[in-house]
Amino acid sequence: MSLRDRAGSPSAASQQEENQIDLTPMLDVVFIMLIFFIVTSSFVKEPGIEIFKPQAATTEACERGTIIFAVDTRGDIHYNKNKVPLDRILRTAEAAKKEAPQANIVIQIDRETPAFAVEELIDTVRPVLTAPPCISTDEA
Repeated sequence: MSLRDRAGSPSAASQQEENQIDLTPMLDVVFIMLIFFIVTSSFVKEPGIEIFKPQAATTEACERGTIIFAVDTRGDIHYNKNKVPLDRILRTAEAAKKEAPQANIVIQIDRETPAFAVEELIDTVRPVLTAPPCISTDEA
């Protein structure tokens, strides 16, 4: 029997199929893991403005701080890449707390932010606070 006859025989084709690795189950597992991580992950809504945070000598980590408000140098408040007027802050904070009930409120301030703007923001969100708000700073 010649080499051509062996190549065309059904036994050679079945041997080639046996030597190949079936990747379908592995792809199924990868897609299931991807879906799991997408469903279980929580996305942080960034304020969307550039802020130069003040430095602090002592810092503490803010646990579960995912509701982020930012106050710029003019005293304007930003949430989720939008400027929010002070009279809508409470409704915005309540809606954010409904999405993430365990989340703490984090306030990002600029070095030049007027203190009264931060005080007004804290006073406005006080009804939805479950813990003191965190002020985001850079380490000294």
